[in-house]
Amino acid sequence: MNSTVIDTTAVVHPDSEIGEGVEIGPYSVVEKGTVIGDETVIGPHCVVHTGVTIGKRNQFTSFVSIGSAPQDQAYGGTESFLEIGDDNIFREYVSLNRGTPKEESVTRIGNQNMMMAGCHVGHDAVVGNNITMANCALLGGHVHVGDGSYLSAFIPVVQFTSIGRMAYVGASSRVVQDVPPFVKVAGDPAEVRMVNEIGMQRFGIDEKDIDEIKHVYRTIFRRSSSVLEEAHGLINDDSPLVRELAGFLVRKEAGRFGRYRESLRAG
Repeated sequence: MNSTVIDTTAVVHPDSEIGEGVEIGPYSVVEKGTVIGDETVIGPHCVVHTGVTIGKRNQFTSFVSIGSAPQDQAYGGTESFLEIGDDNIFREYVSLNRGTPKEESVTRIGNQNMMMAGCHVGHDAVVGNNITMANCALLGGHVHVGDGSYLSAFIPVVQFTSIGRMAYVGASSRVVQDVPPFVKVAGDPAEVRMVNEIGMQRFGIDEKDIDEIKHVYRTIFRRSSSVLEEAHGLINDDSPLVRELAGFLVRKEAGRFGRYRESLRAG
């Protein structure tokens, strides 16, 4: 039995696809061709734009802009998309932009993320799984955020930046270069401060592996005069996590302005 509830003041295009158990609140708008998965809740005064696919059990509280056009002066109005996974929470005044032809025309958001009030995800961004973005964390276009990361409040992340898995970014930090996995960064601009031990524990990483990362961290960031040289020396380490950290650092140093993906940009 379809238990979908659509408020009488909501405007839902007949060519949209609405799943089982969906709730759409007062004065919300669902445009043509959108897909909303089962048990998703669209609160009052939200807009789901054309080109959006939403998975199951997502929550959009109120005043959320879901899949608006890219804020890119070169965007010419071509077809583009926003794909959202399952079990995400989007609080008040979150804005999520679709992609552009500069990449795959898709902005992607994974599963079990929480974006607190006022957050923004720019065009062509890729947000992984189990990520928390506190109030007013702002992702520029083409930003990639790895699984299990935590972005504190009032953080601007410049376009084409990558944030590694299980990284922690301190409040009011300005992120202008790639953030390595497994570490905490803070400052203006953000700099590596320590290993994100608690974050790794919460993500289920074994204590032995955490100790290995802590040892490598001291070698690379505290004792070495050359981060790149040390990273190259660890690229074939026995530990998958150490190899991940080393590979990330090598790519970062190979990129422009400390951003690996900056070197891949077209035009």
